[in-house]
Amino acid sequence: DTMMLLHYEPETAAVSMVSIPRDTRVSINGNYQKINAANAIGGQPLAVKTVEELLGIDVNYYVSVDYSGFRRIIDRIGGGDVVVPYDMDYDAESQDLHIHFKKGEKVHLNGQRAEEFVRWRKNNDGTGFADGDMGRIRAQQDFILKVFEKLKTPAGIMSLPSVAAVLPECIETNMEPMDIISLSQEITKINMSSIERHTLGGEAKTVGGLSYFLYSPQKSGNIVSLLDGKDIKEGGDLEGLGRGSIRVQVMNASGSSEAASNLERELKDSGYSLENTAAIGGAEFSSSYIIDKTSKRSAADRLSSELDIEDIVKDQDSLSDVDLVVILGLDKANMVE
Repeated sequence: DTMMLLHYEPETAAVSMVSIPRDTRVSINGNYQKINAANAIGGQPLAVKTVEELLGIDVNYYVSVDYSGFRRIIDRIGGGDVVVPYDMDYDAESQDLHIHFKKGEKVHLNGQRAEEFVRWRKNNDGTGFADGDMGRIRAQQDFILKVFEKLKTPAGIMSLPSVAAVLPECIETNMEPMDIISLSQEITKINMSSIERHTLGGEAKTVGGLSYFLYSPQKSGNIVSLLDGKDIKEGGDLEGLGRGSIRVQVMNASGSSEAASNLERELKDSGYSLENTAAIGGAEFSSSYIIDKTSKRSAADRLSSELDIEDIVKDQDSLSDVDLVVILGLDKANMVE
């Protein structure tokens, strides 16, 4: 139910991560289906073929892992720490799945708890991610970045031989053992701030009584170019533009209206074009970050430096009304006197 494409550029150690919504409408053997049906119908070869036909690219390697394998790999890595963004209370007796986390708590996720965290979408009472599976995709991408970070630590590097030992039992892949070893050695070279993460653009729509995600190349900007390792060539390069040409929106996830007002004032005084500020209801984020909706990193890097917010998330959207979104977290609110 989770499908991602990764492109790795060895010369620059740059990584592009693109999530494909599981309800994406595609043609499989002449019939329209949701893309997550491809693996069930024809295994990994058909899943790869379907993705290639959808995006018009060549996929070199595939790796498939089930829940059991996922848990074992995360346990071998040593798990990871997250701050829970929402109250999570969900039970599915038929799957023996029970997810219970409290918003704001910092938890260490072993394999079992990591599976629960990345699978959560809604609670027993129907509350959850406002945008459904898209919210879950963001959480899954967040967790994968945590895994990358962990593997770059001394403890993570020490765990690689142990992880490699169980991989043949945990995954299905067309990669040769030497390919896996070679790529594992590249992990330490990856600059975390250079990882670009995206989700295919499109819209949710009901077709023939079934809910689908309709992929739109126009709404996906230059995502496919990133996967092909091509340079992005697009108008609207923000490098060199004045701040007044950069549209910034503030989303307050700190619970402090004073902190949001202070940030608005700072952006206005700096000359940015400030769009409507909104609060993210029902959630508080421990750390602030910037969402970059452009095809270039220059504007985001500039704002990151000026606001002292290190984390930049790439979420390219050529139809967005803004260029950058600042998610205001508790770290900035706590600095308000």
